[in-house]
Amino acid sequence: MQVSTKLFNQQSVKQFGKLTEEIQDLQAKVATGKNILKSSDDPVAAVELSAAKEQRNILDRFKRNIDSAQRRLDLADGTMQQAINVMTRISELAIQAANDTNGVPERIAIRTEVEQLANVMLEIANTRDAQGQSLFAGYHTNSQAFIKNVDGTFTYKGDRGRHTLQISESMNVATSIDGGTAFETVDTGSGRKSVFDIITNIVNTINNADALSNQGSARAMAALDFKVPRDPQNWSFTLQGGIGSSNVNITVSEGNYNDVVTKINALTATTGVQANLDNDTGRITLTDTTSRTIKISDIEIEGEDFATDEVKSYIDFNTLEGSGAIVGSARRLTDTDQLISSSVMDVKKATDHLSLQRSFLGAQLNKAELQKDAIDQRIIATSERISDLGEADMAAIVTQIQSLLVNRDAAQQAYAKISQNSLFDFLK
Repeated sequence: MQVSTKLFNQQSVKQFGKLTEEIQDLQAKVATGKNILKSSDDPVAAVELSAAKEQRNILDRFKRNIDSAQRRLDLADGTMQQAINVMTRISELAIQAANDTNGVPERIAIRTEVEQLANVMLEIANTRDAQGQSLFAGYHTNSQAFIKNVDGTFTYKGDRGRHTLQISESMNVATSIDGGTAFETVDTGSGRKSVFDIITNIVNTINNADALSNQGSARAMAALDFKVPRDPQNWSFTLQGGIGSSNVNITVSEGNYNDVVTKINALTATTGVQANLDNDTGRITLTDTTSRTIKISDIEIEGEDFATDEVKSYIDFNTLEGSGAIVGSARRLTDTDQLISSSVMDVKKATDHLSLQRSFLGAQLNKAELQKDAIDQRIIATSERISDLGEADMAAIVTQIQSLLVNRDAAQQAYAKISQNSLFDFLK
């Protein structure tokens, strides 16, 4: 009988302990809100929960990368728009400078503004992000992208590195453009130029416009001193004399002006102007047979680049008195229309180039935004799966706890009643 009672007591204690443990586990789930407190609770669900949490961590990292990419791309996009605005203003100033009504003071004011805009462009190209990293220096993020040299030229100090961020398992997005690509690879009719070179050429153009003209005139006699390269150039200009005017088309090169004299003299009957060449000096003397005004205008020079520090092709037009002596100062004639138009065209190409770079940034920004939507949807789905696997069903658990408490109370009451009885009570 002692053995039976002992066994009964052991089984009862074991049952009470199991019920208590189950109740405590359920109470812990209520307190933590978690359905799985340890892997042994549900090994399969625990593995799935762990995988789902790791997936959400990955997705959260992608989303952070997308947010970072968007901030950097937004900054780069706005910066490139500023650069476009600067070039647009420079184009307006260049066209304004080409207006013949502008005098030297007006052109000086225009030139000064263009020079200031060059400094603004330098600041734009050296933009830094919120972390203080240079936006357009490639991988040289701790240094300036561009510097201004003592001679006024600009040098790119970065490299061609392009920053990217991973925004999905199989997708990266570029977050910048290197300064070399953004500001130094403008395709022009005379080769690739930097934005800064084009701006400098505008300044040179304005300076040259102050010293050059497209027309010159003299009474009765004039002297022409050609400044041309060794390679032949095609020239055209309008020659007007006392009788009339005609267009002159010539091929000219350094030291070879016979074609000029021949063509002018072939038109004497139309213009009244005769030409003579001094072979020793290369000077051409023009004489009007009616002693009236000689005028040269509308000069066009094929294939000449005028947007340089020094214009290479021009005519020094001198007025002569009757004795042949030069009167006053020479008027320097050249293709001033091309001087301005070529520079304006380069500015337009620079503006188009900057717009193209901005389009690239916009495409990257769109990619990031679209991927952000996809990542958000995946995060929602993954979070729901984590909730299904890991979060406790409070209503169900509370009901289960109440059921276990009832079972435990009933068992305790039965144990108390049975433990008070003896063998003789059962033999009654």
